[in-house]
Amino acid sequence: MGMWTIPKEPDNQQKFSAAELEEFSASIASAVHARGMSVPVIMALEMVKPLSFIGYSSLVIFGPILEMIIDPVKMEKFQALLADRNCIERLMVSIEELEKSKKDTKEGESREQR
Repeated sequence: MGMWTIPKEPDNQQKFSAAELEEFSASIASAVHARGMSVPVIMALEMVKPLSFIGYSSLVIFGPILEMIIDPVKMEKFQALLADRNCIERLMVSIEELEKSKKDTKEGESREQR
């Protein structure tokens, strides 16, 4: 690969296992759901999904500065999430599933009250 060749898939998957990334994605999804920000986050992720490589590259560039504020391990996991569009899609699906389960429990409670 030449100096100016952009790889199709960044090679971050070797740093963290798929299970670790899935667990991190689930923790992000539950935090988003707990704050009631499911819809805005899903919309934002849909809009920036095509630009995920730029976000990944930006985090690589500004990583040393951001690591003073944010836990470096979480930062690297977030970089690995942004590097793969499939991970972003799985994050959106898990947020949607949490939102759907919330609606199902609310419907069940309202039926019990009747």
